[in-house]
Amino acid sequence: MERLIATCTPGLEDVSIEELKKDFRFKAKRIAQGLVAINAKVSDIFKLNYCSKSLHKIIVLLASARFHTLRELYEIAYEIQYADFVKANQSFAVRVSRVGKHIFTSIDAEREIGQAIIDSYKKEKGIKLKVDLDEPEVLFRGYVREGEFWLGIDTTGISLHKRGYRIYQHAAPLKPTIAHCLIRLAKWRANESLYDPFCGSGTIPIEAALYACRIPNHWRWEEFRLWKLSFLEKEKFLREKEKIDSKIKTLDLELYGSDLFRKHIEGAKRNASRAGVKVNFFQCDIKDAVFEHDVIVCNPPYGKRIGHIGKALYANRMFEKKLKEGSWKKAVVITAEKRNLESYCEKRQIMYGDLPTWIFVYKR
Repeated sequence: MERLIATCTPGLEDVSIEELKKDFRFKAKRIAQGLVAINAKVSDIFKLNYCSKSLHKIIVLLASARFHTLRELYEIAYEIQYADFVKANQSFAVRVSRVGKHIFTSIDAEREIGQAIIDSYKKEKGIKLKVDLDEPEVLFRGYVREGEFWLGIDTTGISLHKRGYRIYQHAAPLKPTIAHCLIRLAKWRANESLYDPFCGSGTIPIEAALYACRIPNHWRWEEFRLWKLSFLEKEKFLREKEKIDSKIKTLDLELYGSDLFRKHIEGAKRNASRAGVKVNFFQCDIKDAVFEHDVIVCNPPYGKRIGHIGKALYANRMFEKKLKEGSWKKAVVITAEKRNLESYCEKRQIMYGDLPTWIFVYKR
């Protein structure tokens, strides 16, 4: 039985499932948009938070059921024995993510589920739990997808896509979790060269280095919400951390990133240094770039990112030209400007925030 669920990028659930299978040896399945169920133990929570590169939040699953009305959400939540997870002196809050059409809002659902938690705990222990909407010690997360409902406890806190190494922020940065998924879609290996000709703040080659060197999400590990949860074995997690840290590798990787603007190159170098990885960054216009690398992975600029649709179309045209001329083996591109990138062998659409975005996978 799945004890955990996790959030990830909508449209890339299969890539997260692949990560869970290959890197963690966990079986997983897609259960809804941006949600996967993981056949793992609660004791695996720290490993997932610390090491996953594609997941956003790890949730201890308490209940899952179909529903029709707001009142049914209350009834589902009321049946849980919360004393197993929350101490009487701990505060809590509820956050609900809702997708689809419903006659209630996310706030309505939070209020109803919160009341169910209070009522259930009071019936079981005779104590009224304290609500703290700003800094709760236990954060319950509900996910409503059309007529299905999942309720669990957040063990992560701030989303794992906020790695902590990005001390330089690009105006339109790519989420590191998506960057990792692009690298996996390219099937890049550590003995291959990888090049990003639109590197911005360096996210894609930095993520490739973190992946190859098995560097965990160590920048914020002490801030994970799991440390506030009384039902988890913290000492075991600390031993697990030492074991994971001992497997970090130092590799001589052929990773390259270029950008038109010097400020982005300097920022990317700072980010790589903060991440503890080595990447060869250099300033270069796409018209002068040479695609003589095994793998090309990039996020070309598009209209909304650079504020000029003409420049975006030019960048895409030049990129296609370089693809035709280059000696690469595999290429993966994520873009919202798909008009110039139709010579593909595989494509998929994802939702990046509220923006429909396409991923193209090219092969020689």
